[in-house]
Amino acid sequence: MSKNYKLICYTEQSCPPCESMGTYPLDSATAKGYEFEEIMLTRINNGEDWANKPLEDFWATPWFKLENLDDDSTVDSFYGGNKPRLDIMMEK
Repeated sequence: MSKNYKLICYTEQSCPPCESMGTYPLDSATAKGYEFEEIMLTRINNGEDWANKPLEDFWATPWFKLENLDDDSTVDSFYGGNKPRLDIMMEK
């Protein structure tokens, strides 16, 4: 049975870890048949916070979230531009 998942990447302008990942998150999601969405956040309060942050205690980008679209649950999530960690997430 195919998994109905979506990989969401929360990022911001001038995000070195995001830039080092390049198209890897999109390519990984596409290879698994998952939807992919990149959400660009904007810093506010002199860079101390984000507008439209996904969580109240959101603190860093990139943040990757793998979501089960069948029940809107979070399968896995993590902060950072780590390709091996993304590979682990995509195997769930």
